[in-house]
Amino acid sequence: MSWWLWKIVLALFSLYMGVALALYFLQRKLVFSPNPTYVSPDDIELKGIDEVVLKTKKEGFKLFSWYAKAAPNKPTLLFFHGNGGNVANREEKFRQLMAEGYGVFMLGYRGFGGSEGKPSEEAFVKDAFLAYDYLRETIGLNETQIVIYGESIGTSVATQLAARVEAKALVLEAPMSSVTAVAQSRYPYLRVRPFLRDRFESDRHIASISMPLLIVHGKEDQVIPLEFGKALFEAAIEPKQMEVIEGAGHNDLYEHPLVEKVVRFLSSLDVELEAQD
Repeated sequence: MSWWLWKIVLALFSLYMGVALALYFLQRKLVFSPNPTYVSPDDIELKGIDEVVLKTKKEGFKLFSWYAKAAPNKPTLLFFHGNGGNVANREEKFRQLMAEGYGVFMLGYRGFGGSEGKPSEEAFVKDAFLAYDYLRETIGLNETQIVIYGESIGTSVATQLAARVEAKALVLEAPMSSVTAVAQSRYPYLRVRPFLRDRFESDRHIASISMPLLIVHGKEDQVIPLEFGKALFEAAIEPKQMEVIEGAGHNDLYEHPLVEKVVRFLSSLDVELEAQD
């Protein structure tokens, strides 16, 4: 090999490693887009919601979360939101779900909405168990009164929790099989997996979940394309349902009949339970 060819190979290798190292060290800024501003329910005049401050066991970080009590005979959605904004940015989701009588407990992630600490997959999953235990031990709900709900990257948090606890159902809004798969599709010439610190690999956990599953995905989703939601659905076991919403993207599902589909799904579970009785 000539000296010039060696020089080209070395330059390409250096470029490759430069991109890989940048991906490794900057990935959390690429993956997470938190709004760190603290907002209380009163600040946006959202009635019927209490602020709950959870404290992490090891570090003692405060996590500012919101809780709305369920109407009689309605479940509470343990809600894990996406990678951007904060709890307050889900104001409309609270309104629509509460209008149907559902309770909602939305976890305030570390680094989001005034919560202390820094975001990571490990931290999110660890704190998900903290939120679940709060509903069980402090609020006093049993597993049939809790629906685990995930949005976008929060679907992986929800899936990992559902693989290890009992609940009425699991609902995943715009999920991905894994961050690894999505990243690989965007960087096809780079082996991304060895450089990813937060992989959010739902496909490694979904097959161990036996509770009823609903996946809802927008057909026009450009952030997490439909193919990744379908891949996760295929990896899941029965009982499972998938709803694809025509004309919907990633962040506008609540402008489409998402809540209607969630209501129909959860109501069907109650009908099945009554039939068994």
